[in-house]
Amino acid sequence: MDPVDKTIILEICHNCRVSYESLARKTGLSSSAVKNRVNALLDSGTISMFHVALEAAMINGEFFLAVVKTDGREDIDGFLDTLGSHPAVGHISLLASAGGGAYLVWGEYLGSQMLMEIREFLASLEDVTSVELHTVLGRQGQKSELANLHLRVLSALRNDPRMQISDIARALGLSPKTVRRAIREIVENGGIVFSARPDMAAGHLVNFYVRFEFDEQKASREDVYDWLSKEYSLELWDPTPSVTAPVFFAEFVVSDLHEAERIARGIRSQDFVFSTATLVSYSNKKYPYYAQTLLDDMIDDAGL
Repeated sequence: MDPVDKTIILEICHNCRVSYESLARKTGLSSSAVKNRVNALLDSGTISMFHVALEAAMINGEFFLAVVKTDGREDIDGFLDTLGSHPAVGHISLLASAGGGAYLVWGEYLGSQMLMEIREFLASLEDVTSVELHTVLGRQGQKSELANLHLRVLSALRNDPRMQISDIARALGLSPKTVRRAIREIVENGGIVFSARPDMAAGHLVNFYVRFEFDEQKASREDVYDWLSKEYSLELWDPTPSVTAPVFFAEFVVSDLHEAERIARGIRSQDFVFSTATLVSYSNKKYPYYAQTLLDDMIDDAGL
């Protein structure tokens, strides 16, 4: 992992339909070199999949993160399947734990009633000993209207978000010009996200989170966010702040555990930090996010 790989992953996560030419301009590499980089990230599993979904603003969606701990008696695969069966759950990281099992669960919900139901669901599972639940900030996008033409194009793209315009046109019986215009309208209207789902625990890298509580009298969320981004510009991937508590779940990717220890110690040494916990992820499971399922329902309801 280097700054070029990080730039490519972030750009593809923002818009997985980004062209190799655009990535080349961002990275200073040739288009063929960028394509080789993307293929290497795909082969390693670091980019695990692409997906199309409604933006959160389209459904008034919010995001949550939960730390679920167990007594260690659960069948891990069965437990993951149970967690992933809930429509709100989109991502689960398995965490190394000194006692029992530990899971970081990410998802999307609609309204406080659904959030309460999610907490009850997680806490009710057999072998669960504790649930720490946070509302977190996430990408919102914009609200927009989706015409029938847009849904037709999305019906093809949901199976292959990076599908070429010529292939979409052939599959739908439309002209390439019409498909190109429809995709441009979808992107400009801001109601749909074309994204990648990275797996930063793939390959030979160390993917970990530092959960830390900070003193709001000494630093605001914005101050902490800016400090993390500046201090760990390469290693930091997602400095996720909780909305409901002065807590960050900062995600990092490094080459070894010594680097993880250095970063965790660096965060703990700050005078605005109360406490830290290092959560090492050794694998991930991905499920359709709620907004992705709702987009599939819209397409199916339109008979496409």
